[in-house]
Amino acid sequence: MLGPNVTGSGAGSRSRAGQRRADLLAAIAQAPAGLGIKALAEATGIHENTVRFHLDRLLDEGLVERRAGTSTGPGRPPLTFVARQERPGRDNYELIAQVLSDSLNSSAPDPARAAREAGRQWGRSRIRDGERGRTPAGGVARGRGGDAVLERLTHLLREAGFAPELVSEDAGTTVRVHRCPFLSLSQDDQAVPCGVHLGLMEGALEAQGSTLQVTRLEPFVTPSLCVAHLEGATGG
Repeated sequence: MLGPNVTGSGAGSRSRAGQRRADLLAAIAQAPAGLGIKALAEATGIHENTVRFHLDRLLDEGLVERRAGTSTGPGRPPLTFVARQERPGRDNYELIAQVLSDSLNSSAPDPARAAREAGRQWGRSRIRDGERGRTPAGGVARGRGGDAVLERLTHLLREAGFAPELVSEDAGTTVRVHRCPFLSLSQDDQAVPCGVHLGLMEGALEAQGSTLQVTRLEPFVTPSLCVAHLEGATGG
């Protein structure tokens, strides 16, 4: 049977080993260019062989990285050890969009109407922000003429990732969207993403006091094209 002294000795050894690794890691973190084994031994007072042992553990745990140092003479450059930088998490906007879309679909009496109103509010606020000199419409002409209104609208859509193309013909004005930023959501249900798209355009036009109106939004006329139909005065 293991006695108290044996258990205590093992715990003490683990504690000392943990402290040594912590000391080594702290020394490495304070040297952005990295430290070699000899420099680490001098900085921590730990024997070089023991430094090597604990560095192997730190490497296995992914806390430090091994790099080639600067050579001061012939032969291979000495190895140095640097603290491994934490890698930032990846923003998963698709996930939060899916969560919010599912919530609307399950809780709102009319999900498409709710999405449209959300898009309308966002479109209005972005245009107003731009008119106050903030993004997204900064640098766009501030006149109230139809051309300036359409320019601001397409600028907003472009920044939102829609890749818009403005087409003016005798039959009317259309905004052709060549890239849907809600594509993955739209494959399952178009009500919410298309509602946001439509509302965004409506809000952007309303915020400019324009008589232009989006009369129809045709989603996925082709696999990569949606078309919004506009009516109203477009002259300056």
